[in-house]
Amino acid sequence: MRGRIKPRCSVAGGQSHARRHIANHKMRVLLASLAVLAAFTTAESDSKARIVCYFSNWAVYRPGIGSYGIDDIPVDLCTHIIYSFIGVTENTHEVLVIDPELDVEKGGFRNFTSLRNKHPNVKFMVAVGGWAEGGAKYSRMVAQKSSRMAFVRSVVDFLNKYEFDGLDLDWEYPGAADRGGSFSDKDKFLFFVQELRRAFIRAGKGWELTAAVPLANFRLMEGYHVPDLCEELDAIHVMSYDLRGNWAGFADVHSPLYKRPHDQWAYEKLNVNDGLNLWEEKGCPSNKLVVGVPFYGRSFTLSAGNNNYGLGTYINKEAGGGNPAPYTNATGFWAYYEICMDVDKPETEWTKKWDDHGMCPYAYKGTQWVGYEDPRSVEIKMKWIKQKGYLGAMTWAIDMDDFQGVCGEKNPLSKLLHKYMSDYIVPPPRTGNTTPTPEWARPPSTTSDPSEGAPIPTTAKPTTQQASSVTTRPTTQASTTTQLDSEPPNPVNDVEQPPAENEVDSPEICSSSEDYVADKRRCDKYWRCVNGEGMQFTCQSGTVFNTMLNVCDWPDNVDRPECK
Repeated sequence: MRGRIKPRCSVAGGQSHARRHIANHKMRVLLASLAVLAAFTTAESDSKARIVCYFSNWAVYRPGIGSYGIDDIPVDLCTHIIYSFIGVTENTHEVLVIDPELDVEKGGFRNFTSLRNKHPNVKFMVAVGGWAEGGAKYSRMVAQKSSRMAFVRSVVDFLNKYEFDGLDLDWEYPGAADRGGSFSDKDKFLFFVQELRRAFIRAGKGWELTAAVPLANFRLMEGYHVPDLCEELDAIHVMSYDLRGNWAGFADVHSPLYKRPHDQWAYEKLNVNDGLNLWEEKGCPSNKLVVGVPFYGRSFTLSAGNNNYGLGTYINKEAGGGNPAPYTNATGFWAYYEICMDVDKPETEWTKKWDDHGMCPYAYKGTQWVGYEDPRSVEIKMKWIKQKGYLGAMTWAIDMDDFQGVCGEKNPLSKLLHKYMSDYIVPPPRTGNTTPTPEWARPPSTTSDPSEGAPIPTTAKPTTQQASSVTTRPTTQASTTTQLDSEPPNPVNDVEQPPAENEVDSPEICSSSEDYVADKRRCDKYWRCVNGEGMQFTCQSGTVFNTMLNVCDWPDNVDRPECK
């Protein structure tokens, strides 16, 4: 967390000016010492990598040895476990419990969060959305401030009731016309995230706010204000898988690490390395990015008579994918344990190959073809994550590892994530590889207003972040005529300003240890270092910069006497 928390202090009115000066000086020294200690402690504790394990609650319904419940989760191998999924109601825009019998009546939610009793250092979160939820009702929910706040209030109650540690946003995808989205989703999704963040700060529970996101450039262009979202969110879970599938019309591995010779057109940069680079180029710090690793494969049915089994070979697209496997029972989709049971068994009829450029295995038998991840490919990705300085690894999903040990040791892929990430210290983000967002593309912002609830207290501490990352993004005003959702009441236009010589000059910004630096001349302005140059930002009319929370806030909430 970058913000410093400065408790208000006052001295009785009857004291002399000298005594007040001495008391204030001592208090400043004490607070400065505490701030340095807090910063040091945060840097030490927040630099550890994340191992994010998604748990699909419906895995319990799989037959036989495929059935996977809460008791099967290898909690010690994860830093964050995410219960998937809850949804959004159609009309009231509140939390939807998708499987009330399993999640509520049989105690799914509470049994999950009660794992904290034995594992107090693990975060137990819940995800909202998922592919099956679609996108249309999420687009309708974020369209208006009132419907967004209905969900925000509902999810706060939900997290409190079931004692979750945070929320993961898995809307697939904002702005996607093919998923029921609309053009306005891009701005409205950012508003939604900002409002969730403020609500979580108000709740004071230390809840985390994360999001599962795509890496295809067209998806980011449609629905994601990348730098702004990365500042608001605690972590970005990049879904660096499903990059190929039956829909593409050819057989291929679906999570290639690098570009391959046969990749053309839109597929040239649709790989893990280029996709994560894209997030960085668009303004997301490397130490906010968590790299997704699939514990499943994508399967295909080859065209009749096709004897070419190489990457990119022709398929029978009408088949919808490879034959369903016995436990997941889905066309074109095999869990890792289903693959290893068949492909790696003695005297198998499958032929196993290796993608030398994508660094993934694939296998084929007859007309069946599957591309996936195995221990060798996962180990390569873990070393790559450390080399790139990313925040950690996540998997979809923990229940598709070989949790029964039918092919050898139990949970071999999960153990590799833990082996490489558990002692990995995440470095500060790289600089100089971000393309600045042009002024015309910067989003409008939504400021806090009374409809959201009580003003954010100046002593509230946002959820813990990476030492070099940002917790909360100040609401800024771009040069635009876009009408904002809400205008703050009682604009403050005549704020007394300190002398001009106190103004912070932009060259000094990039030598500061702070991500945000208040402009000492103008209360409604602040500075950031962008690509080596100081850049000034302006708060919305009526708000001033809160140096404690690094947000634009109402003047009454800001402990800056010169800004009252």
